[in-house]
Amino acid sequence: MYIDNYKVEIKGVKYHEKTDKKMTDQVLATYESSDGMNIKGLVNILEELADSHQANHNITFNIVMKQYDHD
Repeated sequence: MYIDNYKVEIKGVKYHEKTDKKMTDQVLATYESSDGMNIKGLVNILEELADSHQANHNITFNIVMKQYDHD
């Protein structure tokens, strides 16, 4: 299966120095590309990101598949 583009957000906890509080569900990093790739390549990227950001839990996918336009 071919993936046309992707966007991965790593969410977690950020410390806010001014208020001296932890903010939850904050975007820590974003990785995206419009360069197409095989889904196996994307799986490798996801595994590397999960390991490097210690983000191996509560993973959510939003996938859009468009039907081929015959016109």
